[in-house]
Amino acid sequence: MRKNILIIDDDRDLKDFLQQALSAAGFHVETVDRGALGLRKLLSEDFDLVLVDINMPEISGPNICQALRKHEKTRDLPVVMITTTFHSPEQIKAAKEEYGVDDFLFKPFTGIDLQQLLERVFNAAQKNESLKSKVLPISDFTIPTQLHRLYVEKVTGLLHLHHGEAKKVIYIKGGYPVFSRSNVLGECLGRMLVREGMITQVDCDQSVEISKKSGRLQGTVLIQMGLLTPQDLKTVLERQVTEKLLSTFAWRNGTLYFEPGKNFKKGVTQIRLSPASLILQGINRYWTIKQIDEFLYPFASDYLCQSTNPKYRFQDIDLGNRGMKVLKSCQGQKRLQDILEQHPLARREVQKLIAALLISEMLERHATPQQGDAEDHVDADIAMIDEKLRRKILNDYQRIMDANYFDALAVDRSSDSGTIRRAYYKLAKEYHPDRYLGSDLSREMSIKVNEMFQYITQAYTVLSDPVTRTDYLDELINGPKKKIDINQVIEAESAYQEGIALLRVRRFSTAANMLKKAVELSPEEPEYMNNFAWALFKSAPEKSDIRNQAMEILLAARELNPGSYQTHLYLGYVYQAQGQERQSVKSFEMAVQANPDCTEALRELRLMNLRREQSTQHKGLFSGFGKKGK
Repeated sequence: MRKNILIIDDDRDLKDFLQQALSAAGFHVETVDRGALGLRKLLSEDFDLVLVDINMPEISGPNICQALRKHEKTRDLPVVMITTTFHSPEQIKAAKEEYGVDDFLFKPFTGIDLQQLLERVFNAAQKNESLKSKVLPISDFTIPTQLHRLYVEKVTGLLHLHHGEAKKVIYIKGGYPVFSRSNVLGECLGRMLVREGMITQVDCDQSVEISKKSGRLQGTVLIQMGLLTPQDLKTVLERQVTEKLLSTFAWRNGTLYFEPGKNFKKGVTQIRLSPASLILQGINRYWTIKQIDEFLYPFASDYLCQSTNPKYRFQDIDLGNRGMKVLKSCQGQKRLQDILEQHPLARREVQKLIAALLISEMLERHATPQQGDAEDHVDADIAMIDEKLRRKILNDYQRIMDANYFDALAVDRSSDSGTIRRAYYKLAKEYHPDRYLGSDLSREMSIKVNEMFQYITQAYTVLSDPVTRTDYLDELINGPKKKIDINQVIEAESAYQEGIALLRVRRFSTAANMLKKAVELSPEEPEYMNNFAWALFKSAPEKSDIRNQAMEILLAARELNPGSYQTHLYLGYVYQAQGQERQSVKSFEMAVQANPDCTEALRELRLMNLRREQSTQHKGLFSGFGKKGK
């Protein structure tokens, strides 16, 4: 079956070239020159790949990609972004993380570049699809690498782990483990509390009985019995979730699969845990010397440096003094084996630390020495939220979110790329969401921290690219270009699709109301206007005021898109109902010119021609009869 590809680009020459090249390769290709129209097509039709220019008018390529990732239908659709300027590896990685872009097509490119791109994208899509539905075997390194993969993809759902008779389910929300269930008796809450001396076995048995009869969770029952405080329960649950998950690091076989989901039932107590911190703890406790050596052996000659992506670099992790020294020493100038030789008495400890940092991508590997960026990792921990910190977050939130990108990063408009990068790293370090996992940050404050991190990341992405930075400066000086609200586009498309469904079952009045909403949300979309006018006309074709209103809408749609056969077809029907035959014929003829396969217009023209012939014959017959009578 042929794959469907959509190209969204306002460069006609490039668009035509891509269409010809991809069609010749056997793909079915469609093109649009506006971001809003492209987004609507993607939300309503089925495509296997979209290529979008990064600097589209109305809606930019990154914003289109972000909207696709939020919508159920297009969440996993492969997206390739077309750009003129070569991005650095860190910019590529940041853009993929921030916007959900699968790959880039850098201009200028050759046919071979395009072919290689398609192979990468479709092979990756096939691999991702198999990972979602396939049960995977557990081997030496599976659990930590899977945890990090889920964190990278920001997924929500259930991670099912099986090992012999043991079964565990890890609840993942936005990439973070938040809860766990297990059939291992020793890991149940009551037994854990008894083992730690927090309650007696009698208390445990009594709470289990009350829990069974009332249907309430055992932790809630223990609070009501006066045996635990809410804070005790939160601390114990966090420790329980951690222990259930970390114990799987000792598994050398078994299976796992991930079940995507949107939310969890209300009874789940959600405690966000940092995957990087869990990976380090699990490796420290459960990985054997053989595992460590086998994992690190291929990387012995690689040069290690701190990640250039702040999302990975500033994850929440307790490194300790030695860990901080090791991390700071990784500036791209030392090989893995050199770093280990500097710690002969703590070699195993450092090996485990480096393994965890590599899996969580806080460290990067390079075949050659790198120019280090001496930005330190976050040293300070935030144990508890206080009013001073709360006020600081609120003040920074107001300053950053109300500012343009330069002011948000506190840099001048003439700042060089190094200054911009350092300013961004400073803020990203301070407002990385992982930093606040161990605090009592309220949901409101957590949302603000996340929004700030996303905004400054977007600011850095724009300002670090010379092309997008120039465009952004132009908008600041000359005013913003016309933009479209993506949420409004999606709402309009939903109303349009519902209206079309109602049209098919001939519920014309209801369809007209729904299509009117689509037109109000997107008043310059000819297709919406066409179908609204048609539904309106069909709802009461006998009423002249309705016919006139439909006529006005169709004429306005014709101004926006003179080449739409649908507009001419509907105009033909309305003119016909108005008794304006000459205009009706002309409209049907225009519909056929725009689309030679428009059977409705062809049928109407044949019928009208037949009626004219019959009328001529009748006139001739009566005319002869009159002459004969004389």
